[in-house]
Amino acid sequence: MITDKYILAFGCSYTIGHDSEDSRIIYGVDVNHQYANWPHHLGKLTNRIVVNMGANGVGSFYITNKVYEVVDQYLDKDFVIIIMWSGLHRYDMIENNHWLHSGRSSTTREGFRENYLKYLYSDQNAYYHTILNMLNVQNFCKILNIPYLFLTHRDILSEFYQKHEKVSYLEECIDWDNFYFHDGFKGCMEWCVENDFKLNESNHPYIEGYRKYAEHLYNVFNGKLL
Repeated sequence: MITDKYILAFGCSYTIGHDSEDSRIIYGVDVNHQYANWPHHLGKLTNRIVVNMGANGVGSFYITNKVYEVVDQYLDKDFVIIIMWSGLHRYDMIENNHWLHSGRSSTTREGFRENYLKYLYSDQNAYYHTILNMLNVQNFCKILNIPYLFLTHRDILSEFYQKHEKVSYLEECIDWDNFYFHDGFKGCMEWCVENDFKLNESNHPYIEGYRKYAEHLYNVFNGKLL
């Protein structure tokens, strides 16, 4: 049964499903796509239409801007935003209305990935911008009274949390109650591994792992958020 309730899902390949970027999911529409991602299964469990805006190789800046871009279309509808944040080392840049991502092995600008990692990257800077992007989306959702949930594809925080004085004031502004972690700062990857769901050669779950992770989220949040 199709409803007018939505899940707007954002993230990287862990959200769209690895190598499945052609599978933009609108739950209930009869299209040819793969189901190797957690939003699809969560949509089925909650009887919500899923708009999956995940994309391979993207970072937190792209994800943040995608939220701003998409939400306007759903403000008159019943929806929840769920973001599975990507690796903090990934850098996104927009040029001539075209996105470049250091998380992808090839881009339209020669040497973009290599030069970023060689000359511009630092752990502290990457962590700072990741926390800042999380905070920006958090405040955006709170101002508009949008229910939201933050996840991570894996543990991207414990290595840096409370270790950089210049970032600590931003950490204090984050509403950590709107995150869901598995044991400390662990994310989807660790949950799958620790529950005996194997990863593929690119360290992404198979369909069964995504399905069971979605069931886990449903059991945790049904009646609270979903």
